[in-house]
Amino acid sequence: MKFKEGAIREGQVTGLLNVLVFASIAAVAYADWWVVAPISLGYLYVLPIALSGLVNRLPYSIVLAVVCTVLHDAFGRAVKPFSLRMDHDAIALAIFVIAAFVVTLLARERDRLFRQVRRQRDEYEHDLALAAQVQRKVLPPPPQVPGFEIAAAMRTARLLGGDYYDFFPLSADVIDIVIADVSGKGAAAALLMPSLAVALRLRARELSGPAQVIRDFDQVLKQITNTATFVTMFYGRLHVASKILQYANAGHNPPILMRAKTGERELLADAGPILGILDGAQYHDVSVALQPGDLLALYTDGVTEQEAPSGEEFSPERLAELLREHAQEPASSLAAEIPQAVCSYAKTEELADDLTVVILKVT
Repeated sequence: MKFKEGAIREGQVTGLLNVLVFASIAAVAYADWWVVAPISLGYLYVLPIALSGLVNRLPYSIVLAVVCTVLHDAFGRAVKPFSLRMDHDAIALAIFVIAAFVVTLLARERDRLFRQVRRQRDEYEHDLALAAQVQRKVLPPPPQVPGFEIAAAMRTARLLGGDYYDFFPLSADVIDIVIADVSGKGAAAALLMPSLAVALRLRARELSGPAQVIRDFDQVLKQITNTATFVTMFYGRLHVASKILQYANAGHNPPILMRAKTGERELLADAGPILGILDGAQYHDVSVALQPGDLLALYTDGVTEQEAPSGEEFSPERLAELLREHAQEPASSLAAEIPQAVCSYAKTEELADDLTVVILKVT
């Protein structure tokens, strides 16, 4: 459908340009006939002939060159004797044909380069689409944890995204939950995600807590990137039996904890600096006890910083209200509801930034 629409638009442009060609030829002929001047204005026929060469095949432009030569002879300044007149017309025709030939060659080269660029663009978009499919497939499914419902959702601003979430079951009683946001968006940010996942998975079992994992990852990140690239991350370690969440935060949006008993909202706001920037950055572990019915939402800034047409952001307050309204729904339904609500608020499906949510519900 897009190809047909593009072909229709191209045909319309060609038609309009040909109308302009004929209008220009008529205008030059009229001026040559009406305007009294020491010299003929016939040289202006070169302009519509050149324009024809941009959009038409060479034989068509040559026919126009012959027509313009006849008009030039008919309406231009009279040349005598007849032999000189014929030479004059032959020179004019040669100039018109050369102009048509040269411009047609340039147009063909332009079209060749355009086709090459379009082919490369299509190949690039195809590769990006395949990469986006791979990126979505490598994101883990939420684990089945007794006493908890866990769900996640991601919507990227482009084909590839820089957001990341993961789950690391360390034992039957311990599972690590991580959400992160790489600076920027698109392919550049997405390329860092696999390295991020591998580094975390390799070290998660060896280190005693989220703060140590984050500190270790900070060192890895500084080795493989420059200071222009940084990462925000929330890393939580859930102890299933005791329902204790131990976490460390590296400059990430503070998760929202909705308490079932009181209906109050708590922000897990204890945080250290973002990753990949500061030398000697310090992080510490914080523990929070979860109760039956509690709801924890981890999210990236693409959720709360998405703007409405008025310029007002979705905001953590709106997210908290959405969590409160849908607190009784399953975690999977709530995770799917949040991206829809953000797009509805923005009145567009084209997000300004990647959007990711992880929902943890205590049953």
